Amino acid sequence: MEALKRLGSCGVVPVVVLDEVQNAVPTAKAMQAGGVDVMEITLRTKAGLDSIAQVAKNCPDICVGAGTVITLEQCKQSVQAGAKFIVSPGFDREVVEWCLKNNIAITPGCVTPTEITVALALGVNVLKFFPANVYGGLFAM
Repeated sequence: MEALKRLGSCGVVPVVVLDEVQNAVPTAKAMQAGGVDVMEITLRTKAGLDSIAQVAKNCPDICVGAGTVITLEQCKQSVQAGAKFIVSPGFDREVVEWCLKNNIAITPGCVTPTEITVALALGVNVLKFFPANVYGGLFAM
């Protein structure tokens, strides 16, 4: 999946929360001018889906994805709006299976051994360690 390659090569994926749709394209263009061509727009606000659509339409060189996707309906709406990848805060088998079936990059939030092994068994090869802070962060030993 092309989106996963782009995510892997960018080093950091900015998580963008937009309250106003009119800020989506200027934000994407500013990020691109600064050398960042990947962005995850969250669905935490009412502007999320429309912001994804505006970036997908007006900034074709930006790999835009949807974050905080918690239902299959949100997932489908995000892809229809132009999202190239989906990020969810947890593991939802229905969302993961739909994304895999439709060749959409999916990064589900996983922390337990069960979530991780089920995701891997389904063919997911990139996981989001979330919520990392609850489990001691990235450097817990």
